[in-house]
Amino acid sequence: MSDRPNVLVIMTDQQKATASHLYGNTFCETPSMARLANEGVLFEHAFTPHPLCVPARVSLWTGQYPHQHGARRNETWMPARAPHAAHAFQLWKEAGYTTGLIGKNHCFDRPEDLALFDVWCEISHGGLPKAAGGASGPQTKGMPWFRPREGIDAVHA
Repeated sequence: MSDRPNVLVIMTDQQKATASHLYGNTFCETPSMARLANEGVLFEHAFTPHPLCVPARVSLWTGQYPHQHGARRNETWMPARAPHAAHAFQLWKEAGYTTGLIGKNHCFDRPEDLALFDVWCEISHGGLPKAAGGASGPQTKGMPWFRPREGIDAVHA
């Protein structure tokens, strides 16, 4: 067992605080999130720098507001050569951590940025991304999908 803490960043898309019972919703219960909050941190005062997901994600990774980093709409992902927190993952890897980006990316699209992650497994609005050359199939690194491809495709149909 390591004496280093686990670090987990969870970013949901367009979810206001009152959508979870952690912040008073009486309908939607999230027991796994409750466990994480009880064992870690639950933010009670937070804001987004932008109401669209991509500018907000780029802001998280760069530590800058959209008017500073330039990603002000969902079609403008991480600007080329922008200094961002993912570069710190190299330091984490040198310290023995495994880094990963799992789920909706909507921030990094260049191979050099994605190479900073040991594990990469993306799923997005349209399901699994297309493989190189437009071929159908998941693009993963460091782990396989644990759900059958047919199930993922059926949910997105």
